[in-house]
Amino acid sequence: MMRKLVLVPTLVLATALVAAGCRSETPTAAAEPDGPAPALDVAAVRATPGTIEAAIELSGTLAPRARVGVKPRMPGTLDSVLVDLGDHVRLGQVIATIDRRQIDAEVDAAGASVQVAQAGLASAEAALANAETEQARASSLFESGALPRQRLETADTGLRAAVAQRDLARASVAQAEAAARRAREMQKNATLTSPVAGHIVARHYDAGAMPGDLPVVVVADMREMKLEVGVSELEAGRLRLGLPAVVTVQARPGETFTGRLAAIAPEVDERNRHFRIEVRVDNPDQTLLSGMYATVRVVLDTAHEVLTLPREAVATREGQSVAMRITGSDVAPTPVETGLADGRRVQILSGLAAGDVVLADARRQLPAGARVNPIVTP
Repeated sequence: MMRKLVLVPTLVLATALVAAGCRSETPTAAAEPDGPAPALDVAAVRATPGTIEAAIELSGTLAPRARVGVKPRMPGTLDSVLVDLGDHVRLGQVIATIDRRQIDAEVDAAGASVQVAQAGLASAEAALANAETEQARASSLFESGALPRQRLETADTGLRAAVAQRDLARASVAQAEAAARRAREMQKNATLTSPVAGHIVARHYDAGAMPGDLPVVVVADMREMKLEVGVSELEAGRLRLGLPAVVTVQARPGETFTGRLAAIAPEVDERNRHFRIEVRVDNPDQTLLSGMYATVRVVLDTAHEVLTLPREAVATREGQSVAMRITGSDVAPTPVETGLADGRRVQILSGLAAGDVVLADARRQLPAGARVNPIVTP
């Protein structure tokens, strides 16, 4: 009797659990969707016409196109220094002078030596004229038989000696004149002049000092600035003289300066495998200063009214450039041929047409067969 009472509740409980399970399965089966999965919202862009520039950007320090240290060509004590730091000087303007008292004395002595040599030349020429007369008279008398041969030979020897003395006197004059020119040149070198027009950017000595290894002053012509930087072998192969360049400096934000590629070194630097190039910038208003840190953008090529996409909208897959073109709600990789690129946009030569919509990020992975809802950004 007791076993029957226990069995009955057990059967009732089992029946209730089965019924509950059947009720829970019915709603789940009914919730399964009958239609396709909803479309995914994706960022998209359109292929649009535009202008694109291929360029390289380089950074460095600006320097004057011409920067010259002015040194004396002779030793001596500075008598005066006529310019100061920051002064503007003209080409040929006197910058400093060296004490020239000793040099002036040497110039006077050299001039006197020239006069002595010229007097010696005049005496030698007079002696030569006399010797020529004596030789002519002796020759005439010898031909008439009134003079022995020995006297004629003596006259000939005297003439040759007079010619030699005249030549020696001429050489002495030339030597004295050369010494005088050298003395006058030293006298001229006692005055230091500016070899270029520009500004004094350094001054190392004052009056009374004897200049050493350093120049007395340094003159910089800042009407044209230069930026020297190194580029890789690949970049150097794409450059050519005269390419336009846009220069910006940190010290003058928002301003740009126009320059040009003026020089390319024909030999690579073995230390870093770079080629040196020089970009020059006109600076008529002296806005740019020596030592400013600058960035230069050298434009390699420009294409106008060409089809472009943002750089992220093109990816490389198995060595082929592709864009993910969206047609309706379907996405498919489309091979494209690219051209110029400026770091933000890339030129599309073939594969797409103006107005085609593509994924904004071609690297994005979507599920197979996924449907999309493109959200086109400008």
